[in-house]
Amino acid sequence: MSWWTTIDGLVLPRQLAGHPALELVNTRAGWSQPYDETTQEYLRGLDHLVVLARANDLVSERTAKRLRRRAAGDPQAATAVVDRARRLRADLHDLLVGHGSRAATRRLATAVTDARGRQRLDLGEQPGWSFPGEPILDDALDCFLVAAAGLLVDRPRIGACPGHDCGWLFLNTSGRRRWCQMAVCGNRAKQAAHARRTAH
Repeated sequence: MSWWTTIDGLVLPRQLAGHPALELVNTRAGWSQPYDETTQEYLRGLDHLVVLARANDLVSERTAKRLRRRAAGDPQAATAVVDRARRLRADLHDLLVGHGSRAATRRLATAVTDARGRQRLDLGEQPGWSFPGEPILDDALDCFLVAAAGLLVDRPRIGACPGHDCGWLFLNTSGRRRWCQMAVCGNRAKQAAHARRTAH
């Protein structure tokens, strides 16, 4: 087992959070450590954000292809969306673990409201909410923001992995889950504890 997986040729975190918005939060590793883009960042470009959205069924395969083509045609705009996604990801993380500032709350509330305001109700063959018209680069982030609205309103129980250099979030409705992955963070902690005991 590992922390990462390959989806459509891109390295992304292993999907284990149980909710799309938490999967976005988990595109950063080591939340308890100072941020280091070279070692902690999975969200390296808009392609990564789009592929993550597709993996979580937030966009269709057709929309994902269109968004990736648009990103390739306008790399500066794509970078701006990724930068915004990273900032709002940090705000979402802080709010969900109980450390959100008033400024973070305002930023996230505004972003989620704007994203939801762009959606329209489609009562066609597959009823649901969608972004109308041709896909735009903001859709790659806004679909996660709409998903985050449910977490922020319903406030389900969320756990934070205590593993070294981890801190990934996950739904913990039972209250019994401790680790993001027992086979990785849990085993590392057990091995470290055993090493400490045998060193004395």
